[in-house]
Amino acid sequence: MSVHINITEEDRRSAATVTSSGSGHRFEIQLGHLCNNRCVFCSSGQLTAMKLARPVPLEPIVEALEEARAAGATHLTFLGGEPTIHKRFLDALAKAVELGFEHIVIFTNGVMFPHPGFIDKVVALGNFEWRISIQGATEEAHVAATERPQSFQRIVHGLGELRERGQLVTTNMCVNERSYRSLPHYPELLKKYGVRQLHVDIVRPESTGERNEAYLREIMPRYSDMAPYYDGMLAGFEEWDPDFDVNVGNLPYCVMPKWGSRVHHGGQETVTKSSDGQGLEDEMNKYEWQASLRTHLPRCEQCVFRSRCTGIFRVYLDLHGDEEFQPVTREKLLELDPERLNFVLLAEPALAPLRAALADGSLPQEWRLRQEITEDRRRQVEMDFVHSSGEPVRVRFCRPGTVANPVVRSDSYDVEVIAELSTPVEALRGLVDWLFARLQAVDTESPELAADAIERSVSRAVFSKGRRRVELLAGRVQQRFALPGWDIERLSWPSDNTGEVVARGPNGARVGLHFNLGIRGNRAQVGVDFDVDEATDREILQPAVDHLVSLLRETRPSAPAAAAAR
Repeated sequence: MSVHINITEEDRRSAATVTSSGSGHRFEIQLGHLCNNRCVFCSSGQLTAMKLARPVPLEPIVEALEEARAAGATHLTFLGGEPTIHKRFLDALAKAVELGFEHIVIFTNGVMFPHPGFIDKVVALGNFEWRISIQGATEEAHVAATERPQSFQRIVHGLGELRERGQLVTTNMCVNERSYRSLPHYPELLKKYGVRQLHVDIVRPESTGERNEAYLREIMPRYSDMAPYYDGMLAGFEEWDPDFDVNVGNLPYCVMPKWGSRVHHGGQETVTKSSDGQGLEDEMNKYEWQASLRTHLPRCEQCVFRSRCTGIFRVYLDLHGDEEFQPVTREKLLELDPERLNFVLLAEPALAPLRAALADGSLPQEWRLRQEITEDRRRQVEMDFVHSSGEPVRVRFCRPGTVANPVVRSDSYDVEVIAELSTPVEALRGLVDWLFARLQAVDTESPELAADAIERSVSRAVFSKGRRRVELLAGRVQQRFALPGWDIERLSWPSDNTGEVVARGPNGARVGLHFNLGIRGNRAQVGVDFDVDEATDREILQPAVDHLVSLLRETRPSAPAAAAAR
């Protein structure tokens, strides 16, 4: 079957006009398709090369921002093409700040980073999230995908500048034939620059521009061929920091079932409205449109991932066929995933009786379920209960063997209960007893019921507050750390009560900053000390230690902590 993707009249209109997307409290505005890169998977560079992408006047941009803010939007993303090359970009950004958007994302390929004063002009307007398009974790791969020789060096320059200024940086990649082999190098790259998130997506054929079948075959490799490289990348992030926010968008789950917890399809509902010279066009739901480009195979109905998978691009099936897509049963997933990285999905049968009990209204009268939160990335299910007096209690289900001193340990999950100190003890006991009775019915083997469950629940709340204090303290140190020749790593937890931030410098120099968590009575205490390599030259280590001490003083730690740091 011949495959040919044409540029439609709508594509041509959007190349020279504003396209806005918004829903609820999220709003995206595309400042046209004008772009300096020629990414092989994107229509914007092609439209620019064809002289169809023209500058967009500021007036419709401002009007769209005002309408979105008036409708209650608080989250804003500037998109392109490349939005930062718009001559009135700073004016549009200033207007967004003036309108009161609470979270503003700048989606950029970094072309403006080396321009003198650009970053400082943006930072002077406020705090933003910089979402950087890194189309390969190595210079070779990135340049091959963008077809611009200096594009990677611009980004690296910008990453260093943004880190020094304590800016929030996230990243995005569209995997293709020219870049997928670089995937395993991402952990090393992002770790070096303190990047907070990586979203890796796959080529969407309908967004590539005017391409023929041969071109699509060239840039869209088989998913199964890319799988080992995805695996290398995700294993690297898991080793570095299991909590790092890396996710793979729109890849069929059956291609990489072990890492299903890192795959996601769709997103928050987004309504797209295009503008042309005649006025606004009909609205379109972006994710519904994307889902309409996919299909499921009959055998997909047998797959454990079916409820969360939106299918396979029809054009991809025309190019590569369907042999690589085979259903994954629950039993097969357990075999492929002994570490239960897909805990949320695998725990569903074990939690079904508890959810049924919650639905039938048998929960003690003074309690109500406020919300259930499933976190695939963190591999946990959390149920938040609220007492009639207003006191919250969190019940968290985690992978077996991952919780220290759980109130319940079973083959299916560990359970920890976190209660506020002011929670009425008898009411808490009633909730815990009710939960235990339902949990016993869930497992093939009765869970171990802790005799001191109530005491553990309360102490867990104190411990959790201590961990939050450590995370806040470490986060502030990481954001402000800026020492030539040195890099600082993310917070890790070598043990349940010890957090660690490591600074690495010249010639293998290492300074470990330890946060020691303890509990005295009903209060959490945090102590701070240093771990340095005695064999390293003191002249190399001392500037790093002094810098960290000064940062700790800025964060106003307790006196004992400051003394320990010295």
